Amino acid sequence: MHPSRNSGPPPFTCEVMPERDHVRVLPVGELDIAATPLLDQTIRELRGSGFDYLIIDLRRLCFIDSSGLRLLLELNNAANADSHRLELVAGPPEVQKVFEISGVLAVLPFRNANGDGHAADTGH
Repeated sequence: MHPSRNSGPPPFTCEVMPERDHVRVLPVGELDIAATPLLDQTIRELRGSGFDYLIIDLRRLCFIDSSGLRLLLELNNAANADSHRLELVAGPPEVQKVFEISGVLAVLPFRNANGDGHAADTGH
């Protein structure tokens, strides 16, 4: 048998794009237990460099598991505790379904669907 040319998702990467008043972080691929440390390290390095407004754009994820979900919840808790700003841009339906099923969709600071504008009011 010949290996398939489409043998799965691309390797996980984390792109960082400084913008006018914030830094956008784009995790690409599958945010699972193997990839979560890279996103965590990227966010920690940005925070350590003094960036206090981060947007994590989930639109290029194709999968997220419980470890990725847990990391996003921890990052949100840290942002609330030390008053830095964190926002999330919603991912594709298969990614958003994980947030819906787990009951944390309203807890996390999602921006509107096109990634512009303000985070939804979550009651905080």
